[in-house]
Amino acid sequence: MALSASLRSIKKFFAKDTAEPGIRGAGANSKADFGDPITNTDLLFAVKREPVAHRVVFAVAHDIFDNWFSIDVVGEKPDTRFNDQIQGILEDLNAKSVFTEMAVYERLFGTAIIVVGFSDYGDDLSKPVKDPQSVEDIVAYSPLEFIVQSSDEDKDPQSPRFGLPEFYTLYQDGKRVRVHYSRVIHFATRLLDHPYMGLSVLEPIYDDLVLLRNIRWGLGQTIVRYGSGFPDITLKGRNAKQIDDFILSKQMETVNARTYFVHSDNEQLEFKGIGGVTLDPEKYYVPIMESISAGAGIPMAILRGAQAGTLAGSEVNEREYFKIISDAQSRYEPGIRALIDMLIECGQVRWFYNVPRKYRISWGGGFEVNERDRALTQLSIAQAMNVRSNWMTINEIRASMEPPLEPLPSPQGDVILGLEKLQQKLMQHV
Repeated sequence: MALSASLRSIKKFFAKDTAEPGIRGAGANSKADFGDPITNTDLLFAVKREPVAHRVVFAVAHDIFDNWFSIDVVGEKPDTRFNDQIQGILEDLNAKSVFTEMAVYERLFGTAIIVVGFSDYGDDLSKPVKDPQSVEDIVAYSPLEFIVQSSDEDKDPQSPRFGLPEFYTLYQDGKRVRVHYSRVIHFATRLLDHPYMGLSVLEPIYDDLVLLRNIRWGLGQTIVRYGSGFPDITLKGRNAKQIDDFILSKQMETVNARTYFVHSDNEQLEFKGIGGVTLDPEKYYVPIMESISAGAGIPMAILRGAQAGTLAGSEVNEREYFKIISDAQSRYEPGIRALIDMLIECGQVRWFYNVPRKYRISWGGGFEVNERDRALTQLSIAQAMNVRSNWMTINEIRASMEPPLEPLPSPQGDVILGLEKLQQKLMQHV
């Protein structure tokens, strides 16, 4: 009897509240101060309330998977059958959305998992995958929705999985579902002081986010308190008791620049500001943003949201940024390969080729070169080919192109153009 795990229903069942005890929405008493230890509560608070944190987590996660990827068979002539099969199944599994959600979790909390729902002959989710017939669904989970208990780690020093999880526990409000590792794809691309729980991208920049948040708060308070000046009231001829009685009457509590004050000659009201002596926040804001940029590996112009063409060197910033995206993509590739291999093992994807099963993941490009640079690149390629023609055959040049071109039949493909030109010159002088 086949077992079909409805993981989406499990996810929906667990979605009533966050799994970590005590999380009921972060506030002033639950976020870490400068230099304090950081919890998942603090990370959750930061990504919800800090624009830079949201950009570093969400925007980058979407940029990683927005242009998706194709699967190319290694060592074969261009053939899209394998890729077409896989893309059709991945689309049915809503894989792009699931992997993007996983990337958000993994970047925010340092770790995320995708639980794979097989139609197989295992007794339940806690048992290893047995004779899988198909992959039915995939669902991403964050550390707020799963734990690995110490007793569920591999304790055998001779095991290749020593120290890694044997079981994951999906849990909520005391209700738990145990899942065997063969049904899980584990993502943690920034391992440091733990064998399988990674580092959040926000942790190296969290103190700077705290500083930036306090600067913004202080700026807001400055505008509220002093932006239109504060009321300075003069009560002529009044003694201390009369002044106290006037204060206690609270008749001036609502006075501001948009109201009015009616008074006799004995009362006088002025709005006094601080005369332009406030500190320039830009001088303090920029060093913090530079520190965040260094910690996140994202150019400051990208963090600020500058668009291409709006500032000098914007294309340099974009190139630098998409190097970060490319690096992140390569770190997620093992998990993508794990899913593709599962589809092949289940027989959902057919291998058409009489060669070992080798394929590569080709990511869609993020950075787009402008027309001028594209033309210069093409000119450089043409010049390089012209130089190579002095000692390489036509077929060798065609094979070195990207993508490689089919060889010409002999003797045309065996010609070295440079020698042909030299011979023609020699014949002209004879």
